Amino acid sequence: MVATFEPFGQPDRSTMVKARAQGVKHWRLSMSLVLSVCFGTLITVSMAAVLGITVMGATRNTIDLIHKEAELGVSLVAREIDLHLAAARTQTAFVAGMLETGKVDVDDGVRLESLLTGAMAADPAIGGQAFIFPGGEAVIVDRLDPPARSYHVFSGDDPLAAEALARAVAGDAPFWMPPNWRPDYEATVLTLIWPVRRNAELLGVLVTAISIQQLSARMSPAVESLRSQVFALFGRDRVLAHELMAGGYPGLSVADPLPPLETFADPGLAGLWYPRTLERIDLPETANIESHTVEVDGTVLVFVYRSIDAYVTVPLLVGAYYRSEVFDEEFGRLINSVAIGVAAILLSLVVAMLIGRRLSRPLERLSAASRLVGRMDLDHIETLPPSRVIELDHQADAFNSMSGALTWFQAYVPRALVRQIMHAGDMAELESDHRNITVMFTDIAGYSTVSEGMSAAGVTTLLNHHFSILTEEIEAEGGTVDKFIGDGVMAFWGAPEKQKNRARRACRAALAIRRRIEEDNRAREASGDKALRMRIGIHSGQATVANIGSPTRLNYTVIGDTVNVAQRLEQLGRDVAPLTEVAITISAETARDAGHDFAATAAGSIPVKGRAAPVEVLLLEGVALS
Repeated sequence: MVATFEPFGQPDRSTMVKARAQGVKHWRLSMSLVLSVCFGTLITVSMAAVLGITVMGATRNTIDLIHKEAELGVSLVAREIDLHLAAARTQTAFVAGMLETGKVDVDDGVRLESLLTGAMAADPAIGGQAFIFPGGEAVIVDRLDPPARSYHVFSGDDPLAAEALARAVAGDAPFWMPPNWRPDYEATVLTLIWPVRRNAELLGVLVTAISIQQLSARMSPAVESLRSQVFALFGRDRVLAHELMAGGYPGLSVADPLPPLETFADPGLAGLWYPRTLERIDLPETANIESHTVEVDGTVLVFVYRSIDAYVTVPLLVGAYYRSEVFDEEFGRLINSVAIGVAAILLSLVVAMLIGRRLSRPLERLSAASRLVGRMDLDHIETLPPSRVIELDHQADAFNSMSGALTWFQAYVPRALVRQIMHAGDMAELESDHRNITVMFTDIAGYSTVSEGMSAAGVTTLLNHHFSILTEEIEAEGGTVDKFIGDGVMAFWGAPEKQKNRARRACRAALAIRRRIEEDNRAREASGDKALRMRIGIHSGQATVANIGSPTRLNYTVIGDTVNVAQRLEQLGRDVAPLTEVAITISAETARDAGHDFAATAAGSIPVKGRAAPVEVLLLEGVALS
């Protein structure tokens, strides 16, 4: 008797039909149930992970957008105020300088009027200027009679003039007076008082008046693209600038030069400090900005503001407010994205359950593929091959459909972002190379003398501060700090990334270090500490760049003759410029590569061990004058 067998993995179809007829299908139902649960869980976890990352990123981006727009509005207002007042201060300083140096004689009325008129014309924000003599006589120019008018008056009865003269006699520096109503201008002005002296003698007081109406008019165009209402307050209860004040504001007087906040015509701004509906908002600690929400007439307003203390004695508060519905569109899109993602998950679950009922796939292959999906490693999932067994063929099609759906979903999320969060990246090793670089060495001259008697903590503080200066300037020019050697630094340009203008960058960094060290020395001397003297050596040439070290400890560095020459140039500073605060010695190669942008003087040549020809040395003086 000869027995016949079906190939393994392909059971007799008649046997399957007979088994179904007999009701023997518990193992199949169990397999379908397990696979349905597995696929459903897999899809839920995988898609929920991607959706969660998407929602978190989108939420953070939306909040950041709100913060950035709010900060932009406040910054624009602050900038406009700063430009408005700084321009007037610049013109006033110019006029004062002309008078103090005697280029324009205060007793020459014609030239004095011409000087004041020209300064006023240069800045549209200036509504008028005056020069008040110590006796009370005043020369005034203003815009009340376009394009300008000038006249002489006695200002002894003017409280503003009296206060300005009194403070000038008392020796006050230039200052801004609080806003005051000028009946002659029929406007509220900010007034800059500038005492003018020559050889300690008070010649008079220069007065510059700026209309707050112009300030409001200037703010509006600067922020018209923002979805907010901007404002500036004098203190916390008076409105200094607002869109409604650009054409003037009714009811202002000597007693009330600025409109009160609580009765201001803009009800939104008037509700800024409503105590019962005020709720603070925690913003990232940037630019000292504060924020809170207020409900005014049923509308939630978001206020963002910060204080400016640079001008008048009372701080200015600049800010903006938004209606909360401004951001409904952004959050609406975010909610829609979440809804679509949840719907996709639910739909995938339904599809997975329907497919799972008909699957009979080997668990080993499914387990291996599932682990890849769980790690979001979709690129390495291989398409399951078809099978001549109906159940296995259905299972392959279902899993391929699922992995394709996940890949499609991932297309809407930055792939690099997902993988960076879920996997740790590795950095490839840098290969050795022989290239043209520029090397810098620095050293503190007489360090032992400077550090003598200092504690360990004091020495550490000194070196850390010194190295911070050097590192900042080197990195600002694209240099790489290789190592700290005692009280010195070794740095180079041209590696690991190739750079152009290596020598020029190094020279700029050296000059910046000199400037910073000289400034720091003045501060040290003022506090009773010894000034530091230092040497800098720079050389350009070929060198080997590579990872140098052992398998357990590597250092990416440069080696070769170029390094030795740079260190020798630094040491030479003690001979060619022993008294210079910051001596910068460079080689002729570096000077040639740096071009004609720098001024340098020849300092001779030095022999270097291992080189047949001596190295020409120059002292870097500064930037060449064009």
